[in-house]
Amino acid sequence: MAEAPSIIITGPTRGLGLETVRALVAQQDGLDVVLVGRTGEALESISTDVAQAGSRPIVTPCDFADVNSVRKASRAIAGLVATGAIRPIDSLVANAGLQTVDRLHETAQGFELTFGVNVLAQHLFITQLLGSMDADARVIIVGSGTHRSDRRKGAVELPRWDVPMQLSRPGIDGDASEPPAGQRAYATSKLCVNYLVHELDRRHGDRVVAITYDPGMMPGTGLARDMSMIRRFAWEKVMPHLKLPGASTPKRSGRVLADMALGRRYADARGGYVDIDVLGRPSEESFDVEREAKLWEACEELARSSLP
Repeated sequence: MAEAPSIIITGPTRGLGLETVRALVAQQDGLDVVLVGRTGEALESISTDVAQAGSRPIVTPCDFADVNSVRKASRAIAGLVATGAIRPIDSLVANAGLQTVDRLHETAQGFELTFGVNVLAQHLFITQLLGSMDADARVIIVGSGTHRSDRRKGAVELPRWDVPMQLSRPGIDGDASEPPAGQRAYATSKLCVNYLVHELDRRHGDRVVAITYDPGMMPGTGLARDMSMIRRFAWEKVMPHLKLPGASTPKRSGRVLADMALGRRYADARGGYVDIDVLGRPSEESFDVEREAKLWEACEELARSSLP
């Protein structure tokens, strides 16, 4: 009998991440599930759920707003693989992410928080673990339809590309203290996710299958926790009951993401983009070889500059 897969998932304690973990352990016994997130009751709780479902949880504390914490977590996982404590990684689901109400917040190293968590930390975590992955391991980074200028409904700011070193700086927009700046930073970070996936496929496609997963708009999740009271009420109490185009739920999208992590859907969608449950295509702006290379190189430089 083949060994059960080992799967890493970041941000496993709420929303999409939580439902993905639940779907994973419901679909297959005996998994090694590496749970990467902030230490606390929520992480311990999902660890207990994984164990009770017949899989083995490996809790790895990590704060994605601190690249040194990301580096420490990835090295800890690599060490487990190197010593045979867990088998080489079959899938890495990079789900951790956030959205803020402005562009003033910073990571531990002073990078703009949205870029630091959604882009820089993802790049560092993945690249540190490439050597610990099995052949044709799946690397799935959670994206968002907010990067699409062609889908704007008037309520979300468009992405605004800039040189990566500028994107990494907080507070530089004229409206940096206002919600539109936070929305724009989030949309831009998800445009950057597409760039990371394309460049990962270009540089390492002979060894990993890199995919962007857009789970759809999921009203009711914690994404609105830093928004105004009115917007938070609409997001949490009103919108989940409306039939909105492009909308999904954490449970529905979590099942799809679990299938992808187990190699049961889109197993060879190299450099591809999965939109809720269909193989789709991101915005045309998402395809830019020069931007992709510059972003990758900037992430490497920023990570090096933050070495303790």
